[in-house]
Amino acid sequence: MIWSTVALDQVVFGMVVPVLPFLAKKYGLSAFGLGLLVSCYALAQFLIAPYLGGLSDRVGRKPILVVALFGSALGSLVIGLSSALLASGALLFLFVGRILDGASGTALVSAQTAITDMVEPKDRPRFLGLMGSAFAIGFIAGPAVTGLSLTVCRLLGMSKSDALPVPFFIAAALALVNALAAVVRLQETHPPSAHAERARSEDSGPLAVLRGARAAMTPAAWFYVAVFAASLFAFSAVEGGSFTLLAADRLGFSSSDASWVFVWIGVVLAATQVLLVGPVNERLGIRGTTALAMCLNVVGFVVTAASRSTPVLLAGATFNATGQGLLRPTATAAISNAVPPQSRGAAIGVLTSAQGAMRITGPLAAGALYQGVGIPAPFLVGAGITSVAAAVTVGTGARFDDDVTQQPAAGPPPG
Repeated sequence: MIWSTVALDQVVFGMVVPVLPFLAKKYGLSAFGLGLLVSCYALAQFLIAPYLGGLSDRVGRKPILVVALFGSALGSLVIGLSSALLASGALLFLFVGRILDGASGTALVSAQTAITDMVEPKDRPRFLGLMGSAFAIGFIAGPAVTGLSLTVCRLLGMSKSDALPVPFFIAAALALVNALAAVVRLQETHPPSAHAERARSEDSGPLAVLRGARAAMTPAAWFYVAVFAASLFAFSAVEGGSFTLLAADRLGFSSSDASWVFVWIGVVLAATQVLLVGPVNERLGIRGTTALAMCLNVVGFVVTAASRSTPVLLAGATFNATGQGLLRPTATAAISNAVPPQSRGAAIGVLTSAQGAMRITGPLAAGALYQGVGIPAPFLVGAGITSVAAAVTVGTGARFDDDVTQQPAAGPPPG
């Protein structure tokens, strides 16, 4: 049920990614303006993720996840309405919708933490990889639904501009169905006695929850948060719209064309997380897998920067998707293993907040580099940053090898 909930949530997310740059152009936003729009999503994650992660340690995973799913439906609906109206003040609601979407993206905090509640440390990379395949399914199905819906709209005689809001209305409907299904079917994985005891013994106010999240972090957890954040900062050129702009400006891609490229990225992510995460972690360990993933990203950035044909662009996307497919579940497993069982939600909330911070600064930097320096600049800078992070992981991360493999599981889930 957790897997299917995350998969449908990521379908909603995947529907938005390829359309957003074209929607930004409809509003007359520059590449830097697009970076601001993407960063609103990340800002909400940055601010709210540590609080919700810590709160899930106290009240359980299900309530936080359900509220986030309803928020996702509202965010997509607001964006769709703002695009359909395109009247005075509509641009403001476009940003409001992205902020709601970003706050709702913290559903993944509860989902990832629920997985770590149920499995032993040695199995967490594999199971988080399987859950990560739900994220990849979203990148396959989401852009595919967007591409098909835009194609149908054009066949019905709608202009490209008028068709842009349609995927957001479909996404809102899917998110609402997902939220209602979670209310009925999702089971709680955090034992009631555990979070009841924490709620009784500690202040549950916002500041207390945030202080608890910070106190839960160990040096090993902070290390893996830092190296993953550096890699994500670089990867934001792909997630934040610069990749889509490159495809449009160099190769003449349309919004529908871009959607199908993201379908391919989703296929590679799914294959990597289902087939490779477990075996590679067993062979190389968490530190080795992290370093390999970042090296693959470096290759992907360089190839993307040099691409002037569709096959080369797809090759760069393939390297990047493989690297991210290995890195995300591995870093999450490392962080969850490095903290006590009762603090996993807080620790994964801190990781998600760090992701939000990188998705604020990364798209802004990528947009500024793209607009001010040149098309390849965001990807070449990303290659440099990721190279440094990989070197630090290889040279410094050995001191944390024991810390990220020793924490026990909290026990089996109820039911």
